[in-house]
Amino acid sequence: MTFSTTAPPQVPTPPGVRVLGWLAVAGTLPYLTIKFRWLTGGTTGVREPGFLADPAVVAANAVTFAMDLVVIGLALALTHRWGDRLPAWLVLLPTWVGTGFLVPMVVSVLPGTLFLLVTDGLGGTWFEPWLQPVVYGGFAWQGVFLCAAFVAHAVRRWSGVVVAVAPPVPALVPLLRVLTAGGCVMAAASALLHLLVGLSGGSPVEPGIEAVSAALAIAGAAGAVALVRGRRGSRWAAVAAAWTGTAAMFSWGLYTVVVRMAAGGFTSYAAAAGTAQVTGLLGGFALAVACLLALVGTGESRRG
Repeated sequence: MTFSTTAPPQVPTPPGVRVLGWLAVAGTLPYLTIKFRWLTGGTTGVREPGFLADPAVVAANAVTFAMDLVVIGLALALTHRWGDRLPAWLVLLPTWVGTGFLVPMVVSVLPGTLFLLVTDGLGGTWFEPWLQPVVYGGFAWQGVFLCAAFVAHAVRRWSGVVVAVAPPVPALVPLLRVLTAGGCVMAAASALLHLLVGLSGGSPVEPGIEAVSAALAIAGAAGAVALVRGRRGSRWAAVAAAWTGTAAMFSWGLYTVVVRMAAGGFTSYAAAAGTAQVTGLLGGFALAVACLLALVGTGESRRG
């Protein structure tokens, strides 16, 4: 599969787009500062400093610090001409995963955290009350400006691929059907389980957060179906729904699986919550592959 790796020479990067990139970079500073302090022996925002010395916590902090550095590189690549020359997968994959993490931060996690901060002060054992709002606020800031930068990049670089409606490659039709059907089943299961977790949760904000996760799963499935079937209408809307929904399912599902397995498995994790994330992981991946195949086929008919 092939995307064009260069933008049309007659389409320069607008100055305002570069501003979006630098604003996204600014959103990484609170998190990077805190993580750097922790990795160098500081205890900023921590009530129980002893746990920072745990090797697993040190490794996790190093990985997440590196991930936010990737966001800086990605934000600059999306908003400068040299980024247009990067291979498509090198831009699309990290942006897709980042979208999946950051969009829920914007629409549900940060608002829920601020609500809890106002109503009960975010009392807890490990961290100071201000830490979560600062960290999640930085993530939400990144999400807004990184997504805006990516939209500008995608319109400039791949608008022809998105707008064109071509019949599916005959050899791919069976695979598309299997991927789409299986992905939709997983997405529907994930959505129902998220709603169940939200209704049974003890936190006043959990129903809203889980409802957003359910809505993103349904949006991802609906967008994927529209793309695979080649429906006329707003292709950009279908791509946006499929992109955001599949990314959220995959990214949070993968994160949960990795974290829970590193902590010893799902034995202490609610069955419905764990299953919601696993089905989301599987459904998000299957639907994303189906969307990619529907948009570019084998690549032979879409080169350039």
